[in-house]
Amino acid sequence: MLPYDYRLKKETDIKKLFSKGKGVFDTKVGTKIRKNGLGQTRFVIVVGVKVHKRAFRRNRIRRRVRAILEEHLSHIAPDYDVAIIARPEALTASYKELEVSVLSALKKVGVLDDVPRL
Repeated sequence: MLPYDYRLKKETDIKKLFSKGKGVFDTKVGTKIRKNGLGQTRFVIVVGVKVHKRAFRRNRIRRRVRAILEEHLSHIAPDYDVAIIARPEALTASYKELEVSVLSALKKVGVLDDVPRL
């Protein structure tokens, strides 16, 4: 479970991130980042209804992405707000494929300090 301190919860912060953040999109996930000045990186995971209309399928993607983030938290640079946006291709991806996609998206935006071996 991703620790509570690493979660971006306030709607105003999420709206600022989406309006002023820098984005990079991959085939399975997209990423938006913005500096927050807090010394702590916070994440929000967005899986829209366009990915799948059933909530249990969307929640499965959320759980997988949270597990990936928790596993690689030590390699992620502090001081950012990060949104991980799932695309419909994430639904059919295996855990390993999703992990590669999330880590490559984080590397493209410059949040991943050290690329771990997969």
